[in-house]
Amino acid sequence: MMEKGYVWIVSDEIASLLDSVEDSVISNMQGVIGFKTIFVDSSESFKQFKLKFRRKYGSEYPEEEENSKPSVFALRAYDTTWAVGQATAKSLKNPTSKKLLEEFLSSDFEGLSGRISFKNGKLSNVAKIRIINVVGKMYNEIAYWSPEFGLSENNRLLDSGATERSGNGNGSAGELGPVYWPGGLQTVPPGWTRGNEEKPLKIGVPARGAFNQFVRVSHDPEMNRTGVTGFSVDVFEAAVKRLPYYLPYVLVPFYGSYDDMVEQVYQKSLDAAVGDTEIISERYRYAEFSQPYVESGLVMVVPQKPEKYKTPWLALETFKKEMWLIMAAMHMFIGFVIWFIERGDNPDFEGFGAMLWFAVTLIFFIQREQVKTNLARFVLAPWLFVLLIVTTSFTATLTSMMTVSRLQPSVVDIELLKRTNAAVGCNGNSFIVSYLTNVLHFKPENIKKIDSISEYPDSFKRGNIKAGFVFVAWRGVAWCGGLYCLTGSILCLNDHSCRARWGSSLLELPSI
Repeated sequence: MMEKGYVWIVSDEIASLLDSVEDSVISNMQGVIGFKTIFVDSSESFKQFKLKFRRKYGSEYPEEEENSKPSVFALRAYDTTWAVGQATAKSLKNPTSKKLLEEFLSSDFEGLSGRISFKNGKLSNVAKIRIINVVGKMYNEIAYWSPEFGLSENNRLLDSGATERSGNGNGSAGELGPVYWPGGLQTVPPGWTRGNEEKPLKIGVPARGAFNQFVRVSHDPEMNRTGVTGFSVDVFEAAVKRLPYYLPYVLVPFYGSYDDMVEQVYQKSLDAAVGDTEIISERYRYAEFSQPYVESGLVMVVPQKPEKYKTPWLALETFKKEMWLIMAAMHMFIGFVIWFIERGDNPDFEGFGAMLWFAVTLIFFIQREQVKTNLARFVLAPWLFVLLIVTTSFTATLTSMMTVSRLQPSVVDIELLKRTNAAVGCNGNSFIVSYLTNVLHFKPENIKKIDSISEYPDSFKRGNIKAGFVFVAWRGVAWCGGLYCLTGSILCLNDHSCRARWGSSLLELPSI
């Protein structure tokens, strides 16, 4: 498989080891394209590590001493060990796994493999890539890639602070130098025997999908023509347009289930299939899947019900508990300060009971006690302004709570649906039926099959179902003017993708 017409692209796991393999391995990899992570090998710390690494490696594997060069994986292992050691030292006073994890994720230092720092639990530094082509006894560096400058033939952009970008991060292979392909081929191999105008590739599309925004099959009886549109079709066509050669194909509507369509790809009745098909383990027996392009998962849709506040403690719900405690404490403190100032000269403030009564009447602005000293007035004036704002906010919030209904999900728990034997709906043409039965353990008789997403509102209104399970990609749909809502967590599955037979080069199409 190293003859003309084949293409081999290896990842960092293999390409980064080419510096340490024997010549016989290189001779059998002529024309291979690889990706290598770029790291600084001229620093003093790297030179010291390389010296120790070769000494240690040579003592354990003396027969391979000549090829003992540390790869990026050795550097990453060293940086990881260093980060764990630092985190352990910082968490000695509180030796818990949570503290250790916090200290590890707070690491920020320049490691041998690059900058080591984390953001949202992931390395914040995106690796820069060197694209190589195995030729002769070693390999040629044909291009470089970085998140800032994209694809470029010039590695100066990776090492300098240049502001000029190469293609705004979207450089293409057509802009790069010559590539040596397996067998000595000078042109880009097609990868497979393409279809032709007489026999185009047959691409199946689901004709009975529940969500026609992904794939919609329509028939014009006057023109006797079938049209196929939708997001999945647009993605496929956009990917085909980016191919450096012409690819004849025809979209074939398939009126069976999604599983049957995948099996037809396996039976070679279809060359590939495009649509909102989930990647699940059962389907891997029949077809291979390309890179997914849509987030996956299931969500539960339920009707919203209006709910008014009817609690006798409604007034206390206008503010949080902390707000009530702060206001009560401040109010008593202001009342005590005014009583303390006025008690010697004002007979209205004699006794501790007078202070409490003044604090109560002050809330409603009906206090009869006259404040005589300027100091007391200075303390009281700002507090009266604060009370005015708080009482106004209290009145507005309470009025809103008493008159405006809240919309709450009618059902929030899957277990409640199962305990009450409630009927649930889903797309009967997809795998969701088996997922609800085998994974979520709904009774088969409680699962109602719904053909189209437009049928959900009527099923809810008639009471045929209490909840519906749909793909997470449909959550952006305006569910009937806000009468329904998504509730619960996302049930993780896999992703939407394109299907093709095992080994088919159609899977090389990008982003399908």
